Amino acid sequence: MLTATYVLLTLSIEQKKERHFISRLLQYVQTIARRPQEIDPVFIESQLKELTSFAESRHQRKVEACLMPAVRAAEPNCAPLMNDLESLSKRGSAMLNAVYRCLRRAMRRSASQGNFLCKTIDLYCQNLLKRLDKEEQELLPLAQKVISSEEWFEIGSKFLAQDDDDAASRPELRPVRSRIYPSGAAV
Repeated sequence: MLTATYVLLTLSIEQKKERHFISRLLQYVQTIARRPQEIDPVFIESQLKELTSFAESRHQRKVEACLMPAVRAAEPNCAPLMNDLESLSKRGSAMLNAVYRCLRRAMRRSASQGNFLCKTIDLYCQNLLKRLDKEEQELLPLAQKVISSEEWFEIGSKFLAQDDDDAASRPELRPVRSRIYPSGAAV
């Protein structure tokens, strides 16, 4: 059961980091939406890339590739939950594509495009938060009930291997830094 605790703790810590990053990005987007002429698309793009590389890779490699198949195998009645999670993931991917299209348009410094970009990022972040909520409130409790000790050990081994790969290949996730704009507002 120690392995199950490790897996669940790892996911919990990563979800907490992801929530914090989403919160900071949303705060920035909500603040800058009031002044679309001051949107910095390059800054937003860098923050989105950091968020998505962390959030999407964590989710795809740990939740979708390791945890969800184990729950599916152990619990035949979990199809509605798995379908919901897959739907949120697909919707999130489509939203992320829309965000990047909006970002390219916002590079032209159009105020209306800037507003649309902020709304699209907000929708993407809300989808991520909804997915995290569903994982925390439904998937993880179900996994605790239905996955055997042997399967937890296998999942834990995969997580450790992925954590080693991650440590070697990418920098630490950094929070959004405060910026001061000509209007005097700090974000």
